[in-house]
Amino acid sequence: MGSQSAPLETFELVSDETRVAILRTLADAFREDPTDPTLDYSDLRERVGVRDKGNFNYHLDRLNDLLLDGVDGYAVSSVGLTVVSALAAGSFDTDWTWGPTDVPGECFFCGDGLALRYEHGHLLLTCGRDDHTLLFPAAPSLFDGHSDAAAVERVAFILSQQAAAVERGICPECQGDVMPSIVPEPDPAHGGYFFHGDCQRCGFQHGFPAGAAALSHPDVVAALAAKGSDPRTTPFWTFEWCHVGRDAVVSDDPLRVALEAELTAETLSITLDDEATVVSVEREK
Repeated sequence: MGSQSAPLETFELVSDETRVAILRTLADAFREDPTDPTLDYSDLRERVGVRDKGNFNYHLDRLNDLLLDGVDGYAVSSVGLTVVSALAAGSFDTDWTWGPTDVPGECFFCGDGLALRYEHGHLLLTCGRDDHTLLFPAAPSLFDGHSDAAAVERVAFILSQQAAAVERGICPECQGDVMPSIVPEPDPAHGGYFFHGDCQRCGFQHGFPAGAAALSHPDVVAALAAKGSDPRTTPFWTFEWCHVGRDAVVSDDPLRVALEAELTAETLSITLDDEATVVSVEREK
């Protein structure tokens, strides 16, 4: 087991531009040649661009477990690559914004048009009203350098993967244990139930409409494919049966929530239990 102070020490290490430059230079070397990612001392210092040898040595020594120090030189460690990936994703850039960008679909609550925007480290799906806004975890790299259409497709894929992970009890943020559940909407005015995941490790709260818990079920995937839709690239909010309030309670004890999904010539009646598990799928003409 690692020390709880270790992550804090890592954040402190990458608060310095020279140390970040060392990590990124070694990560570049890994990308250029994964089979031989080592740079000798002189080459590394030259690429980083630090003339003062003493200053460079200080920062190099401070990086500790984020580097691998061998007889041929230095390479980035797996932990170091994770740090570089987080920095490259822009997850810590609280000033980065994107959108708003109009997207297909209607607001679950009022029927108005929808837009996506990114701010303060979160992706927001909104009609413009704060109390109608859904918030999801994301990183600037999801949008940066992509057209609006491509970004929306990437968002659809990431959110479908997040929902599938939560349904399987895995936190999309830290890969810790999540307790998936179907719980009442917190706002009584909206009614219905939603799909919730409470991470036991990082504390992140994941929330989706109840229908999102069924998107990865084989019967649902097959029915969507027959209709020409792919839940991995089609935003879940464009499926009416995934809207908030489209569920119906068919049993209180134990809790069972049903969704009616008109996917092909048939309607799928999907029933979820209180742990967001699909317990039955029935086809109706």
